[in-house]
Amino acid sequence: MRHRPYVEPVVDGCRIGYRMRCTCGQAGEVYETRRVPRYEVDSHIATLPRVPVGQQCRDRRAHGRRPWEPYELCTNQMALF
Repeated sequence: MRHRPYVEPVVDGCRIGYRMRCTCGQAGEVYETRRVPRYEVDSHIATLPRVPVGQQCRDRRAHGRRPWEPYELCTNQMALF
């Protein structure tokens, strides 16, 4: 399951709030500022299991992977240089 947590705006009548939501289905409470949901995003990422070194992506920027996501293409491949 992919985890892509983000802070989303929530409109409740005339009030605007923010909450953390992840693609895994977990959601946080609504707050008036973005600061607390950002902390919830960081704490959600911290609770994810670590990826073994052999399953980590070697070029995250090009492949669009996060450090906490395993990537099958780069798994157990030898480096060219």
